[in-house]
Amino acid sequence: MTYLPQSEIPEYRDTHKPISCPILDIKTKDWVLDHDHQTGLVRGVISRQANSLLGKVENFFLKMCKGRKEDLPNTLEAMAAYLEREASDVLHPVGLTQLTRKFANSLTAAEQVAELKAIGGSKAEIEACTNLKHRKELFRKLTKNKYEQ
Repeated sequence: MTYLPQSEIPEYRDTHKPISCPILDIKTKDWVLDHDHQTGLVRGVISRQANSLLGKVENFFLKMCKGRKEDLPNTLEAMAAYLEREASDVLHPVGLTQLTRKFANSLTAAEQVAELKAIGGSKAEIEACTNLKHRKELFRKLTKNKYEQ
């Protein structure tokens, strides 16, 4: 085992930095030297964002879930498998609100009109929408109707 003095961290980090972050697969200039908070041992050089994410996940799992450190990799694999499953065709009420918010905040008026046409809005319904509030209401109604059928 070797001790790495604080003064040698920059050189160690620069010597061991990867081409892209091994966790987030991004290129960055903001590398950090990651270490295991329970053992104190260096795990590697990762992006600052990945280090923050990893710390939050580990801390939440250990403290809030009362998990054991050695079980975290299996839990993360189970989480990945869960996220990769095919989604249901059931729309959650909060999901409808989130979709509506995204429709209103992420699209221009012209893109909103195109989206309303794409999800089955009639010409008359769309022309009756004179502002964002009306387009949002129509989007919500059409989306909800799509899932109620």
